[in-house]
Amino acid sequence: MATTEEPKKNFVQKPEKPDQAEFETNLQKANDDHAAVREKLNSVKQKLEFIKSPGKSPRQQELRDQLNELRAAQQAKKGGRAQIDEQIKALDTSIKARIKEQNTSMQKMPYRTLDELEDAIKRLSASVDSGKMMIVDERKALAEISSLNKVKKNFGAFSEVQKTIDADKAKLDELRQQRKDPEVQELSDKYEAVKKELDDLKLEQDAAFSNLNQLRDERTQLQEEQQEKWQAIQTLRDEYFSAKNAYRAYEQEAWKIKREKRAKQEREAKIAYRRQIAQEKMEQASEKAYTSEIITCESLIGFFDPSSAEAARKAKLESGPRALAAQPTRSVDASAITGKKLAKKEDREDDYFIGGNGKKKGKKGRKDAGATTITSPDAESPAAESPAAKFNLNVGVLEELAKVDVEVPMGKDDVPKTLEKLREKLAWYKENQEIKTKENIAKAQKEIDRLEAEAAKEDGEEASGSSTPKKADVEVREEKAE
Repeated sequence: MATTEEPKKNFVQKPEKPDQAEFETNLQKANDDHAAVREKLNSVKQKLEFIKSPGKSPRQQELRDQLNELRAAQQAKKGGRAQIDEQIKALDTSIKARIKEQNTSMQKMPYRTLDELEDAIKRLSASVDSGKMMIVDERKALAEISSLNKVKKNFGAFSEVQKTIDADKAKLDELRQQRKDPEVQELSDKYEAVKKELDDLKLEQDAAFSNLNQLRDERTQLQEEQQEKWQAIQTLRDEYFSAKNAYRAYEQEAWKIKREKRAKQEREAKIAYRRQIAQEKMEQASEKAYTSEIITCESLIGFFDPSSAEAARKAKLESGPRALAAQPTRSVDASAITGKKLAKKEDREDDYFIGGNGKKKGKKGRKDAGATTITSPDAESPAAESPAAKFNLNVGVLEELAKVDVEVPMGKDDVPKTLEKLREKLAWYKENQEIKTKENIAKAQKEIDRLEAEAAKEDGEEASGSSTPKKADVEVREEKAE
């Protein structure tokens, strides 16, 4: 007996997700190494350029131009300082002469300051005003006061001269500050720095002549090392982004597989549901048609005509033992029971009937208000009522008659007509039962075919809308690559 082998499932190994922080650290280190080698290479190239064009390198020419500019600026500053020196000398001589002249005049004054002079005048005036001085002393005091007032006017002239001296001193300080221009020192410092760099380049150029071959070998070695560092950077980037793309592709593929698997499960569940619906529809359609109507007609015939074959058949079925009927487990001796005996249901309610599919009624449904009363001349009646006996039909019978579309009899005289109508209905139901059953089956089959066509159409649209192959046999292994 030949055996069919199950198709092997493809396993997709989960790649390891690259560490971005580690990649950035390694990339920064690789870039630093490359920058260091490049700096060394540029230094060697610059030395070789010095050898090829001694004294004519761009940097040397740039430094020489800077020196020329600094010299011109220094010359301009020196010319301005000479003029300032002349102004300082003239102003200083003038200030010193005026100070000397004023000091000489002040030495001739009886008092050194204006305040001392005013205090003396006030003191003499107070003595004169007191009236205690002798006439000779008073005249001397008044003469001295007059003399001091004249001297006081000279003190005003001294103040004006002092103001001009102070103004010239301020101007002299300003000129001296201009002479101490920080820009001059800055120009001098720049000049020295540029000159030193130019001298260093000259010394370096002189030293390069002695080891030209060594510089060329060093340049070749640094170029190769720079290329290796650059290649290491590219390799690091390629490996990281390749791993990142692989991990992203894996995630997308895994998501796609899960989505397709879920879609497949949904399709299978939908198909199973449709099959269940179709089976239920077919089972319902395969049941005999008009079964409920036939049972209702037979029950009503047996109700209105207890001597009919339908009533006998129903009584036989009801009197026979049922396979699932409950059996008594013990017997009860009723001889010892005393008290009032309860009437049975059938004893309390005459002509009570519920059709084959009639609804059960509660206590309210069994009241007289829920029944139709019709008089009959053959029935016995109490003396207080009309001569015609009551013809009672409960609600269940009325509902069953309405179910098979038969008019309710208004009296016992209408019962034969009702029985005839019921037998016609029963015969029609039995005659058309097989035809109606086949129609129901055909209708159900047509509905099933329609549902299957819709399902096939939906499956076709889903298949055409997806361009990726089915991956029902693909599994994703959720394990990290070692």
